[in-house]
Amino acid sequence: MKTPTRKRRILVVDDDIAYARLLVELLSRAGYDVSATHTAQDAIGAVVISAPDLALVDVCLPGDSGLILGAALHSQFDVAFVILSGLDDLEIAQQAAQIGAIAYLVKTGNLHNYLPAIHTALARSEELRELRRREAQLSNALQQTRAVSVATGVMMERSRLNREQAFERLRGLARTQRRRLSDVAEQFLTSVECLNGGVSGMPRSSGGVIKS
Repeated sequence: MKTPTRKRRILVVDDDIAYARLLVELLSRAGYDVSATHTAQDAIGAVVISAPDLALVDVCLPGDSGLILGAALHSQFDVAFVILSGLDDLEIAQQAAQIGAIAYLVKTGNLHNYLPAIHTALARSEELRELRRREAQLSNALQQTRAVSVATGVMMERSRLNREQAFERLRGLARTQRRRLSDVAEQFLTSVECLNGGVSGMPRSSGGVIKS
């Protein structure tokens, strides 16, 4: 049985209640899961409860400006946002782009004109989120590879082994303990650091003691 696709969530943040209601109705009819708040504080609360895929933020909000809210959504909550403005203002558009806005939309009477831009913004936000996920995976993989490489080098020096022998010893420990090679390498390096710091003994694991 095919799992139904989750509706993408959009948060509208606009202190013009009537305008926000019209936008919510339009986007709901277009198939999105839409909610609205009218202040920056309420928007943050809504994001904490259920992070949206995209936020449409009016540049003029009571209290904090939409630009400040957008920057917080982007940097603190990893929520993509679009700035809404009643003015076709190049300076504000540039400021929005600098803080990470995906788009800048000028408010018009014909809200249907928003739909293509919002659809594109959602697609772009998903691409950026996937890119960040892949970057995190790559960074983690490089860190694990570095730990194995350093541990191999330390074991070569301490046990007077060549690189292949040292690597095979580490890999043998990983197999015996049924643990990832990178975890064994990191524990080995921690053990060496403890010994070099004057701490006797090595940390134990469920698989026993790592010895060089």
